[in-house]
Amino acid sequence: MTRTLLLSEKVPDFLLVSRGSVGNIDLQTLNVTTGVSTIKAFNVTNATASGHDHATSGLLLGWGLRNSVGVAEEPVTGGIYSVENSVDDIERSGKTINQNNPGEELNYHGYLNGTESNMQGKNYGYPSCFAAWNITEVPDFEGTVGSQFAIGDQNATINDTFCQEDRIAPRITFNAHMAPLDIKFNPNGTAAWVTMHGSWSAQFPTPILQPRQ
Repeated sequence: MTRTLLLSEKVPDFLLVSRGSVGNIDLQTLNVTTGVSTIKAFNVTNATASGHDHATSGLLLGWGLRNSVGVAEEPVTGGIYSVENSVDDIERSGKTINQNNPGEELNYHGYLNGTESNMQGKNYGYPSCFAAWNITEVPDFEGTVGSQFAIGDQNATINDTFCQEDRIAPRITFNAHMAPLDIKFNPNGTAAWVTMHGSWSAQFPTPILQPRQ
């Protein structure tokens, strides 16, 4: 489980905490009240002597985020973005599709300054839904690169329609197993750099391809 901390520059009293999952597929993350696989923000000026309880307090920016190691604040608007390491050894309809799926993600989570955003506090899919990278290798799938698909065997509850209509797809999808670690914006917010370190689970080196929106 990873932790990432970020002090906001636009709203200086707020500390962002990204908390990753425990393991590859962590079923406790189906319950938002566990606080696992979330990004939250806490006002550090009103903390009590015992601090904040992560699971029950704080402003929820997003959940269903497997392992968002990199978190950044866009310097002009104050928008919050994260980059996520997705799962390994994924299966779909009885077939392992690990080498080229799912895609790694860049996600958007709204603002800390009170500006309304329909992204804030939403579920981004994990551990049930994932972003497609190589769509030709996902069995029984109709969608585009970056569309969410359901893990395992689809059923009446968890299926591609649910994943695409009720979960938030990434703003940008990267190659599978690139393992993004951080995101940095330039001063005027017109560009961002994402660092990648690669993954042990890729059988072959991952080429650097153009990310897809």
